[in-house]
Amino acid sequence: MKKKMEFSKILAIIITILFVASIIFVFAVWYFENRLGTEILSYVATPFGVVISGYFAKAGFENHRKINNAGKEIVKFNNEEEYYNG
Repeated sequence: MKKKMEFSKILAIIITILFVASIIFVFAVWYFENRLGTEILSYVATPFGVVISGYFAKAGFENHRKINNAGKEIVKFNNEEEYYNG
């Protein structure tokens, strides 16, 4: 069974694709019009930075949680995970 991709990962991929597309667009404008479209990059850079930073922070928190709970058995009770040293 294929695991569903998390929303944060989908958001990070979409924002990254849009960021790369905007860089390509700026280079195209520079090539054909001989001027830089730095305004576009300034608009796109902030959301890109926020989304990627948030995604890395979330991944770091989850990895820290996994490392702390390594070697512990996971027990599900009322759809909530609980850990104990079995």
